[in-house]
Amino acid sequence: MSRAAIVTRAFEAFRADAASPPPLTLRGANAIDSYDQPMPFDPAEDEPTDAYLEGFAFWGLGYLDARSWRHYLPRLIDYAFRRPNDPAMVIEALIRSLRPPDGYPPRLAALGADHESVVRSFLEEVALGDGLPHVQADAQQALEEWWLPNARSRPAAEEIAAFRAVPVAYRAISGDVYRLSVPDGFADSGARTIPEEARRVQTWGGYLCGDAHTVVAVNVTPLGRRSLADSVRARSGLFRQVQSPRSVVVPGSPCAERLDGVAAFGSPAEPQTFAMLFATAHDELVMLSVRSWPRDDVDREVERILTSLEILGPSRPLT
Repeated sequence: MSRAAIVTRAFEAFRADAASPPPLTLRGANAIDSYDQPMPFDPAEDEPTDAYLEGFAFWGLGYLDARSWRHYLPRLIDYAFRRPNDPAMVIEALIRSLRPPDGYPPRLAALGADHESVVRSFLEEVALGDGLPHVQADAQQALEEWWLPNARSRPAAEEIAAFRAVPVAYRAISGDVYRLSVPDGFADSGARTIPEEARRVQTWGGYLCGDAHTVVAVNVTPLGRRSLADSVRARSGLFRQVQSPRSVVVPGSPCAERLDGVAAFGSPAEPQTFAMLFATAHDELVMLSVRSWPRDDVDREVERILTSLEILGPSRPLT
């Protein structure tokens, strides 16, 4: 199949997604990569020109939800064949987005048969042709991992179910004023002190219940800098939708509040769950947050993390 025919097929197969505005634009996804809030779609600002793709695809493509990713796929395939010199590593980002692992919510596994046929034809042209030598090896790996029959990294539905059913193992984490449990295998940032912000922070991240990426964070700040009530009000801005704060019991803490809702960051098409616990610890405030995905098995483990928090006692002073 010629490159022109592959591009034509791509726009036909992805016509519905390409014709409607993406829930999350590449420009908005690029903002997320810079720890900013994504901006809404704007027809002028988000016209998918070559300059637009070169400005935002490399850093933004990985943040897109499945629908937004499908919106850009035919444009990216067209770009790859027209701009083989690839001055901004757009093609590398495209090929990388076509390789596993496929997280949750899925992108690769959400494609239909027509979509898959187009993607496979594109990757075969890149892997076997001579026009894009800098990504040939990556395209070949993508084919072997996911797109060819009996691909080595494409799990069957039964394998996914079995993977998710494996019990989650936990390890105990002890900070200077708190203790909690986090899943084994979660990467640990290590405890860090940020004097200019008067806080201590530690984070853990990994895949919960097999495939749901989850981030756990603890921040400790002086109550003299911001009260519990003020902290709850301030952190409400991190939610797109938030329930009213409610009082909860945290062992060792005389006063604790909890917020639950939908995270303000990420794509509105794939809302993430977000929960925060605020617990006083002598003259400090311990804030535990867990960001994950709405699924029953994941919800149970998130609750297990949240309810594991204990307050141990006074902390050492910030330095």
